[in-house]
Amino acid sequence: MEEYFNEFFKNQLITVEKGQKQMQDMTKLIMQGLSGFEEVPEMFGKFCSMDFWSKETCDYIKAWEMTREDFQKFFKDYLNLMGLVPKHEHLALINKYNDQKKEITDQKKLLADREEAIVRQNKLVADLKKEISDQKKVADDQHKEIANQKKRVADLEKEIAGHIKSIKQLQSQASD
Repeated sequence: MEEYFNEFFKNQLITVEKGQKQMQDMTKLIMQGLSGFEEVPEMFGKFCSMDFWSKETCDYIKAWEMTREDFQKFFKDYLNLMGLVPKHEHLALINKYNDQKKEITDQKKLLADREEAIVRQNKLVADLKKEISDQKKVADDQHKEIANQKKRVADLEKEIAGHIKSIKQLQSQASD
């Protein structure tokens, strides 16, 4: 009984190992994007010890290419139906995402730099407004000072005119 059990267990392990090998081969074909199917006729020919499709027979090669292309299309449609995408499309999408992420980061940095420049310009404008306001105040003070000096000059002119008049009166009294 133990021999039968050991034989049964051995056969089960061999079957599992063959199944695992087949799954690895199929996974390898899928991961290659089915490009490995181009080697199938040659591998089959070696297995059967014959030239399965000779290189000279163009019709067979064309038929094989059409079959391979149809199968790849079918397989792609099948993966699409399952919601899966080929690796190269996935990688292209990841690259596009990374490129856009980098572009967004660059644009954020540019925007931050521009905002910083705007803040500096706003400060400069505020400083210029304050300086202009200070200069207007100085100009207003100078205008008041000029007005006061003009008034003083006018008062002095009146006083001088009064003194000249007094001098003329004194001269006319002295000559009389």
